[in-house]
Amino acid sequence: MKINLFGAIRCPKNNDQKALFLMKLSFLFYAICCFQLIAFNTFAQNKVTLDIENGSLESIINQIEAQTTYNFVFNNDVIDVQQNFSLKVVEKDINRTIDLLFKRSSISYKIKKKLVILSQVKKLSNNFTISGVITDADTGETLLGANVILKDKGKGAITNAYGFYSITLPKETYILEISYLGYATKDIEIELKEDIKLTIELEPSLSNLDEIIIASNRSSKSQVTSVLSGRTKLRTSEIKRLPSLLGEPDITRALLTQAGISTTREGSTGFSARGGNIDQNLVLLDEAPLYNSSHLFGFFSIFNADAIKDVTLYKGEIPARFGGRGSSVLDIRQKNGNTKHFKGEGGLGLLFSRLTLEGPIVKDKFSFLLSGRRSYFDLFFPFIEGAEDTKFHFYDLNTKLSWNINENNTLYASGFFGADIIGLEEESNDNESSIGANWSNATTTLRWNHVFTNKLFANFTGVYSKYNFSIDEKDALGEAVEQSAKRSIDNFILKPDFTYYQSPTTKMRFGLNSTLYKFIPADISSTQTDLQIDDEKALELAVYYSIEKEWNKLSVLGGLRYSWFANLGPGDVTLYNPDFPQTTNTAIGTKNYSKNEIIKQYAGFEPRLSLKYNFNDRKAFKLGYNRMFQYIHLISNANSSLPFDLWKPSGTYIDPLEVNQFSAGYAYDSQKGNYNLSIEGYFKTFNNIVEYKNGARTLSLSNTLETELVPAKGFAYGLELTAHKNRGKLTGNANYTYSVAKRKTVSDFSTERINDGAYFPSNFDRPHMFNITTSYKLSKKWEMGAFFTYQTGGPTTQPNGRLTFNDDTFLTYSDRNAYRVSDTHRMDISFTYTPEDNPKTKWQGSWNFGFYNIYGNNNAFSTRSRLDNDVVRISEISFIVAPIPFITYNFKF
Repeated sequence: MKINLFGAIRCPKNNDQKALFLMKLSFLFYAICCFQLIAFNTFAQNKVTLDIENGSLESIINQIEAQTTYNFVFNNDVIDVQQNFSLKVVEKDINRTIDLLFKRSSISYKIKKKLVILSQVKKLSNNFTISGVITDADTGETLLGANVILKDKGKGAITNAYGFYSITLPKETYILEISYLGYATKDIEIELKEDIKLTIELEPSLSNLDEIIIASNRSSKSQVTSVLSGRTKLRTSEIKRLPSLLGEPDITRALLTQAGISTTREGSTGFSARGGNIDQNLVLLDEAPLYNSSHLFGFFSIFNADAIKDVTLYKGEIPARFGGRGSSVLDIRQKNGNTKHFKGEGGLGLLFSRLTLEGPIVKDKFSFLLSGRRSYFDLFFPFIEGAEDTKFHFYDLNTKLSWNINENNTLYASGFFGADIIGLEEESNDNESSIGANWSNATTTLRWNHVFTNKLFANFTGVYSKYNFSIDEKDALGEAVEQSAKRSIDNFILKPDFTYYQSPTTKMRFGLNSTLYKFIPADISSTQTDLQIDDEKALELAVYYSIEKEWNKLSVLGGLRYSWFANLGPGDVTLYNPDFPQTTNTAIGTKNYSKNEIIKQYAGFEPRLSLKYNFNDRKAFKLGYNRMFQYIHLISNANSSLPFDLWKPSGTYIDPLEVNQFSAGYAYDSQKGNYNLSIEGYFKTFNNIVEYKNGARTLSLSNTLETELVPAKGFAYGLELTAHKNRGKLTGNANYTYSVAKRKTVSDFSTERINDGAYFPSNFDRPHMFNITTSYKLSKKWEMGAFFTYQTGGPTTQPNGRLTFNDDTFLTYSDRNAYRVSDTHRMDISFTYTPEDNPKTKWQGSWNFGFYNIYGNNNAFSTRSRLDNDVVRISEISFIVAPIPFITYNFKF
């Protein structure tokens, strides 16, 4: 077998071939020697010999380039060639030379062909993060809005709605000052050399009650510290000290003591924020929306103050995470429940009582809250002649479970259920008739708090909220007639929300809101006829991002929210002749939509921007702007939300409300924090407001509600002055608001324009409002509280003549809201007696008594018109015409 090896040379047999072969072999050896010589010279050329002590990098590079075939490439803005280096090498190759050169520097290199590419090594972070939760040492309750400040540095953080904080700082030793209103301030020294998770417990102040009330933390009422203007925070301790109707602490009534917030009618808890309609207020209880937040037709709110931890009202700039309403957000948070020990509190009043229980199921891990309240008006009706068969009462129930799984995970499950129940029975002409009605709110909220890292906090929320109204009538017409009507709104909500704490001066928040709406406008059944208004379904989605950034004196909170809304089938949409106003007579057909088919959709950007410039730590100037879209509307002819009012989603004929608000303000704190002063001005525009047409059938029920409505636009502007006194025996606040709110209809048809298309005052136009709230400590046991309010009377439409037609006389009316009811003013006063604690028992009690409307002013909430001998008689209707005394016994154990 013959084998040829690759590269083997065979010697030829004849002489010529041998000669040729030798010539080739000699040439081969010559070539090899040349290549070896070239390689040796090249290798030798790339050897470096240097001995330099503190020479500039530029000179070292030049010498290396001179001794080798390599060239250096770098960016002069990144690499400082004037910095000094020391290098001693003898006959070292390029790789070893550069290794030794940059061994202890932040410069890295890469060799590619004959280029040495230099770059800056990214420095390892020398920053570390302190994060954790701040709680009440006695109850384990997380403290919302507690301050974590770096002492002597003026920087720090504020805990979020779940008590979480995060601060990223350079390696150093710090003193943290942790403070919260009503708690002893704590200083903690931290040697920050690694990431730290630190749960901090604050002790409630052991001072006497007067000192707890007086020693107000500057952040409680100061507008200097917050970037947002128009934000109001109320604590339940403040709310409970206010004089109130029948002695019942009332959260939404407490809002009426604030600048820019007006009542819709005397005695009502409904409110208007800076000229907006009552449906433009987003009311949230543990993130669940509520559509009717009052009992007894608006005289009491549904919120039990004993179950509430924190109340925040946004009426100016509104953070990007909130949406769906045009004028304000009322964010109410329930207590989590005591994780340390069992406790209770409550009150016994003249017409209702309340009881709250809370405690640990597993100490420091799993806790509960159960709070109930019930009126007992119905117990007195049997003793009142003519009202023996009357039934009327309300109740509400707050519940919550909190589970601290570990330092990174917490679960919350909370719920609320409240209802009003009315029953009336009458006998006439041997006939019995009865009518019953009830309306209720029910919410369920599930939340999971998760700490992904010490800088990234997340909250995942699922909400179910339902509002329901029903009425039943039997034998009302002397016949066997029975009828019932139902109306309801269901919400299904998912909200993932993330907060990233980049540094003490930079915080970002982003997330998604999704809401599925189900509306039942009217479902009426009767022994004579049935009527069902088409159910409606809608979907709202929104994504948002905000960033809060602080510089030396300038702070910015910018946000962007993008919302999308769709009205979904099944449904029938009536079509109208576009050349005529929409009436039942101009309908030309119907368009049918199948299940989940998009009937109409809307979308838009909602920018938010807040700027604050601090002249110093006690003076600040603020500017702000926000745009809000509202996709659902309250269709009502009243100035306050009533149980039977109709909520309607935007659709083919009702566009979403758009509100733009511009604001500016100045805030001042006195040097010792004794006083807080602020002045704020605002201007708002409203587009696509829903108004009833003149002569509309406001109580009619049909599938063509759009024939009774007309679109409008408007504006509002105002100036708010507020002063707080925080220290001394006398504390309190005073505020004055000047405001204007007007609107006009924008229909293409002149016959639909209200007041011929001219601007007219809105139902919530109150030019002048003045409030004073005071608390005076008479002694260790006695405290007095007083509240005075004055408001310009609300607009109203009144008869201005009469018209006779076919021997029938009719009233003619003025322009819309051309008149006003009389101005309203009222003073309430209360006294609180707190006996000394008995050291042998945990029971603590106090008595609260006083008068609502102490001087008995007849404040009108509406007018009544009638013809008397062909003369128009107009009178004002007042509900509260005399002082109303109250007394309540409050207790804790």
